[in-house]
Parts: sequence; structure tokens; C-alpha cells
Amino acid sequence: MKKEIVKVSEVITGTSTNAEGYPLFVVMDKIIENRNIIVLSLKGCSIFSSSFLNSSIGSLLEKYGVAEMKGRLLLTDFTPVIADNIKQYIKRFKQFNRSNFMK
Repeated sequence: MKKEIVKVSEVITGTSTNAEGYPLFVVMDKIIENRNIIVLSLKGCSIFSSSFLNSSIGSLLEKYGVAEMKGRLLLTDFTPVIADNIKQYIKRFKQFNRSNFMK
């Protein structure tokens, strides 16, 4: 497995909508399908909406599972605010999926 750097600001046009998050998912999905590691460079990015995260990171977690992505999705060049934004999203994602599996 090799690490592939994805400069998020070069892939997306914004961080608000599902449509803006989808191109990032496509790029990340291809990297995972090739059995490589994603390094997301968040330089120049602002906070991400939940819609954006649902269509990008959430779609990836849904397709491959949180456990599989744990060592294959790395973040770099982030601010503490962005790191917390993504951390809280993943925490809510895991809680939501755990409660859905228990029904």
C-alpha cells in the first residue's frame, strides 16, 4: 500500500452541499479500490457542512466501514477547528450506525 495525497482544495468547489462532497468521495474511493492509503491535505479548507461530509467521508465509511478506514484515511494540514469538525462527524456517524444495527 502506498500513500496518495489528495489536496482537497483542488478537488472540490465548496464545502456546503452533497454535490460538492461527492467528487471527493470519487477520488478517495478510487484510492481505496487500488488498496492504497488516502492522505487528505486540508490546507486552505474551511469548516465542512454535514451534507458535504455525508457525501464524502460518510459515503466512504458507509461503503468500507469505520474499522477498515481507520488506518487508510489520514488527515494533514488541518486546523484544530477542522479536525474537531471531522472528529465529531465520525463520532456521530458511529453512534448512528450502531443504533441502526441494534434495531
